[in-house]
Amino acid sequence: MIQSVKVRNLSLSRDNVRKRGRDVSIEELAQTIAEQGLLNNLIVTPLKKAGHYSVTAGGRRLRALQLLIEQKVFPADHQIPVLVLQPDADASLDDTVSASLIENTQRVAMNPVDECEAYRYLMKRGASAEDVGKRTGKTTRYVEQRLRLADLDEAVREALGAGEITLAAAMAYAVTADTDRQRAVFEQMQNSYYGNNPDNIRRAILNGTTKGSDAKARYVGRDAYVAAGGRINADLFSDADCETWIDTDVLDRLAEEKLEAAAAVISAQHGYAFVTPVVSTQVPYDLEQEYHAYYPVRRDPTEEESASLAALEAEANDLVDQLESDLIDGTPEADAANDRIAAIEAEIEHISDGCTAIDPAIRAQLGTFVYIGHDGETRVHSRYYSEKPVIDPNRPIAEKTGQAGEGDEGETDHGPKLSAILVDELATQRRQILAAHLGNDPALALNLTLFLMAQAIVCRHSAIATHSTLRAGHAAFPIFGFRDEGSLASATIAEQLAALDVSWAGYDTASQRFDAFCLLPEESRAAWIGYAIAETLEPTLNVADGVRAGGFHDHLGRLLDIRVEMWWRPSAQNYFGRVKKDVMLAALEEIGGPVLRARYKDAKKGELAKTCESLCSGNGIVEVDVREKAMAWLPDAMRFDGVEQPRSMRMSIADERGNADPEILDDEIDDDAGGDADAEEGAFGPGDDEMPDGAEDDDHPVEEAA
Repeated sequence: MIQSVKVRNLSLSRDNVRKRGRDVSIEELAQTIAEQGLLNNLIVTPLKKAGHYSVTAGGRRLRALQLLIEQKVFPADHQIPVLVLQPDADASLDDTVSASLIENTQRVAMNPVDECEAYRYLMKRGASAEDVGKRTGKTTRYVEQRLRLADLDEAVREALGAGEITLAAAMAYAVTADTDRQRAVFEQMQNSYYGNNPDNIRRAILNGTTKGSDAKARYVGRDAYVAAGGRINADLFSDADCETWIDTDVLDRLAEEKLEAAAAVISAQHGYAFVTPVVSTQVPYDLEQEYHAYYPVRRDPTEEESASLAALEAEANDLVDQLESDLIDGTPEADAANDRIAAIEAEIEHISDGCTAIDPAIRAQLGTFVYIGHDGETRVHSRYYSEKPVIDPNRPIAEKTGQAGEGDEGETDHGPKLSAILVDELATQRRQILAAHLGNDPALALNLTLFLMAQAIVCRHSAIATHSTLRAGHAAFPIFGFRDEGSLASATIAEQLAALDVSWAGYDTASQRFDAFCLLPEESRAAWIGYAIAETLEPTLNVADGVRAGGFHDHLGRLLDIRVEMWWRPSAQNYFGRVKKDVMLAALEEIGGPVLRARYKDAKKGELAKTCESLCSGNGIVEVDVREKAMAWLPDAMRFDGVEQPRSMRMSIADERGNADPEILDDEIDDDAGGDADAEEGAFGPGDDEMPDGAEDDDHPVEEAA
């Protein structure tokens, strides 16, 4: 029978079959009871103590009521209706367990379409999403999500109501408010083998759109985009970067117009011949190559400028010391110190820019690029370019009888004319003298090494004689015209190049350039060697054999503690769509075990590739631990896990006559390669003790066994 009982006289029965998840959403349930009252009575059985009962069905409601009393929403003696069951000793089954089991299993979850339409009905009656949430014990965001489902295209909504698509799939359709787009994708997915996959739906819905967090979107600005008629969808089912900008043509037009306006202002301020806007986060390499690079010569600061620089640097150092020792972060004094340091840096930059001032007559021939920075701000390229070779009207015209060129010394008398053979012999002897001295001066040799590599990079498109075989050119890529500007690694390399100090590159002769290069700060020269050496690296992979195997690069990667997953993620385009289905399924098993593999084993290859891409980008709807594994997963070939295998080496040691005596320095032979020490021949053929006529011993200093 039904009777009223005080909440404090109720306790949870040990016969209640719900053992787990008892506290889930208790606060939401309590809020609903506070707003609407207790809509369903509890089922209880009497205890030995008179007036006390154990709750067989309704344990969560009991906990919610106890929470409300604890929060003083209800009085301490609050009473509720309960259905009291009398124990029957003759029953074949324990009535209390049966009642609890029925209470917790004989439930049918409300259809989400009915739920969202009910929310919409309440909203039409004047309630806000917050009000509806309070009445139902749901969060405001939950109500807003369900309301978005109420606005789905009719075909999609009916499919959800009929159970033809899942709630997760419906949420994927709801990332856009464009019902025409929803219907078109829905019809497309109906004919797809794996069309109910939320990741595939979301990708199809958002195809051709831009996220509000993209650099271009931040550059244009939300208000300007909306004012121009651009449409935005706020994805209520994501926590961050949830807005989707649909009209990319509007966004591109606004970005181009804003960049063109910025280019006009910069050109007028600095007197450039041109400022080319580039609607991208970096200037493409091919576009730079259409122009001639110009490097202004840096002059030494005057005495007054030097004194100002020294005073500013001393003041900045003093402020830094105060911030590190005395001043507390967030205080007005600390903020003032930081502001002053920023002002000092601007003054130093202004003085430094003055030391590379360009003659107006030359500046009128120069131009540069403006583009969008990754922070969504206008960026001016750090280099100068000209459409034709720059003509300096202030350069004196030298009177020369021979053909002009770098290093031309005009009418200097070099003595009597010598025969060609004597010229070669004398040049060789002078080279030996220079090499002997350079070998004893490692500091100068190091500077020369850095300079020759740096000059080869700066002047790679010019015929500059260096009279040295040292090169640090860009390693050839196996794919002609390969471009990867969108990747984090390529963007970082571009930033490194832009940050290199090229103040030495504008001088007329190699001698002047070398002297200026040697005067650079140590950190500037170190940056050059890092970039130059990096350019020489050839493409390798962590594979067992083949021309791309490079165990030494794997060793370097480990020394540098490289985390490839932070720089490169496998996608349908760059990996999954180009391997066999078994490879993709093996990746899924490595990520989520046999269960995840079995889930997608019947998917078509194209859909499977997209699913793998979504998982590895962190967008898949999976368990947290599986998502973490997916975001860290890499194909073995991209890892720096390889171990270099030993190889045999030979070195040719030249004697004074120029003959080579092959000497085995390491007899280790790679057994896997099938090598044999007795089968190793000299560098120039079996039994050859001397190199062929005309061969140089420098050509084959070290040979690796095949």
